[in-house]
Amino acid sequence: MPLVAALMALATLAGNTVVTAAVTDAWEAARKGFARLLGRGDPDKTKLAEQRLAETHDQLAAATGADLERTRAALEAQWVTRLTDLLEEDPGVEADLRALVQQIQAQLPAGVVSAADHAVAAGHDVNISASGGGIAAGVIHGNVTPPNPTRQDPAEG
Repeated sequence: MPLVAALMALATLAGNTVVTAAVTDAWEAARKGFARLLGRGDPDKTKLAEQRLAETHDQLAAATGADLERTRAALEAQWVTRLTDLLEEDPGVEADLRALVQQIQAQLPAGVVSAADHAVAAGHDVNISASGGGIAAGVIHGNVTPPNPTRQDPAEG
């Protein structure tokens, strides 16, 4: 099960990277890299991936305001699904996908981070507090510590 979670986390990160890069100067490298990876040497699959990537770019470029966030979330979900399918069909592509994501993220402008749905993304440290002292996270890059952790008295439990 941990392997499945790791692959899902990678697909989620990669889907977010596609959508984030789509409206930055990193787009051409992202478009070429993801099309190559999704095509896996098949010209028809590569062409289909290129079309989907172009549609993603065009939809994000045209969206504004609240529509932009809805569009981002929908497109990210589509890319997460596609990339999850890719990883399930060809587990050997994991290292290439991980390397591509790292390469694209390194090209993104400083401070560009994004998240959709119930996720939080940050370029630096984040202080999180939750009622009841709980913290929940799907993907963590770095250290996570709760602020002022408290211990429940066993007599109260």
